[in-house]
Amino acid sequence: MKEDKFLTLLIAISLLCVYCATNIFAARYYRLLDGERVKYLGLRGIDTLAAQEYLDLESVSERRIFYSEYWAGRDDERKIFEERSQYAFEHFGRNAPLSDDRIPVYVKYGEPTRREIITPEKKIGVSASLVVNPAEIWRYQKEGLMFDFVRLARAYDLLSYSEFGEGVLIRHLKEAASDTSVESQMDETFDFSLSYGRFRQQKNLTRLEIYAAIEIEDTTDFRLYREISVYNRRDSTVHHSRHILIPEQGDKGMFVDEMNLWLKPEEYRVEVVLFDTKNIRFGKKEFSVNLIEYQNDVKEISDLIPIRLIDRAFTHEKFEKPVGRAIPLLNTTLPVHKSFYLYSEAYNLETRDGMHRVRTTYEVYNKERMRQEVVDVMIKDWIEPGNTAYLGAEYHPMDLLPGSYMIVLKVKDLVSGKERSAVAEFQLVETD
Repeated sequence: MKEDKFLTLLIAISLLCVYCATNIFAARYYRLLDGERVKYLGLRGIDTLAAQEYLDLESVSERRIFYSEYWAGRDDERKIFEERSQYAFEHFGRNAPLSDDRIPVYVKYGEPTRREIITPEKKIGVSASLVVNPAEIWRYQKEGLMFDFVRLARAYDLLSYSEFGEGVLIRHLKEAASDTSVESQMDETFDFSLSYGRFRQQKNLTRLEIYAAIEIEDTTDFRLYREISVYNRRDSTVHHSRHILIPEQGDKGMFVDEMNLWLKPEEYRVEVVLFDTKNIRFGKKEFSVNLIEYQNDVKEISDLIPIRLIDRAFTHEKFEKPVGRAIPLLNTTLPVHKSFYLYSEAYNLETRDGMHRVRTTYEVYNKERMRQEVVDVMIKDWIEPGNTAYLGAEYHPMDLLPGSYMIVLKVKDLVSGKERSAVAEFQLVETD
C-alpha cells in the first residue's frame, strides 16, 4: 500500500514539473515581440539549440545581437529563412504556434512539391465513437521526403515521415553464381521471413514472386547459398534452382530478396533453403500455393501485395515493375502512423481507343470488431494504355488505432462496368 502511495505521489510530482516547465516555456515565448516570435519559431525548424538560446535571452537588444551574429555572412540564407518563417507563422501559427509541427517543416524545406489536404470525408465511420481528424500529406520530391500531419486539438502533429527516391538505398541480395552446390554441415539453424505473390504472366502461365528477408550482422565475406525446389501434386520436381547470393548496399541489417518463377496453373509445394556459408547457419521453409484459378485467364486480378516502397529509383532488376521500384514488405505488423504501399495487377480490361479506364477503391476494415466497419477509404481513377492495369498505391494509416485491419481493393472497369477485388491484411502496433 505504501509503495502504491509513493508511486502515485511520484507521478503527480512528475506531471506538476512538466506542467510548470511548459508554462514557463510558453510564458517566455509570449513575452517576445511579434517579429521575435516569428524568428524564434523559424529557428526551431533549423537549429533547436540556437532557438532555445534566443528564447532564454532576457532583453530585446540581446536577442537582436544574437540573431544578427547567427546570420552574419549568410544574407541569402537569412532572406530565405525569414520569408519561410513569416509564411509559416501566418498560415500555420494562428491557433497553436508552439505546437503545430508544420511550421518547422516548412521553415526547413520550404513549399512542398505537393500538399494533399485530407478532409474527414476520407474516413467513413459507422460508429459514432469513431474520431475523425483532418490531415495533410506533404511531399518533397527533390529531397525524397514525405510528412504525415494530423490535426489533434488545435494544432497539426507530425505523426510520421518517410523517404523515397535515389537517396534510399535498399539492402538486398544479388545473385553472384548459379547452379552451385555447397557442401555443408547444419550445425545451427537460422530464421528468415518468407512470403509470395501470384501474378498472371501470359496465357496459361503464372508468375510466382517469392519474397525473403534475412538479418545479417556483418556482410564481410558473407555468402548465402539459396536453393529453391517446386513440387507438383504428384511430388514431382517441376523447378529446381541454386544460387550464391551476396549482400549489396549495406554492411549489416535486414536484406531483402525477390525470386520470380513462371509456372503452369496448378497446385504446388515450394521449398526454400538458405545456408549462411560464413556462420554455418541453415534455414528451410516451405509453403503450398494454388495457381489453378489462373487457368485459361479466368483470374482477372492478382494478389494485393503490401509493399515497403514504390518509387522511380533503381535498386536491381528483380524489384522493377511497371509502376517503378517495388520493394516487398514481408512483415505486415507495422508501427502506428507509418505509411506503406500496395501493389496489384488487373487483367482482361476493356479498352476504348486503346486505353483502359478503371476506378480503384481501397476500403480498410477493423478486423477486431464483431461487425464490419469501414475506417478508411481511398478512391482513384486510372486511364492507361493496354488491357492490364498495374496499380501502385500509397497508404497512410494516419491516426488509426493499434489493431488488426483488412484492406479490400475493388477495381471497377469503367468501360465494361465489371468489378474485381483483392484482399490484404496488416496490423498496427504501438512502438517505444
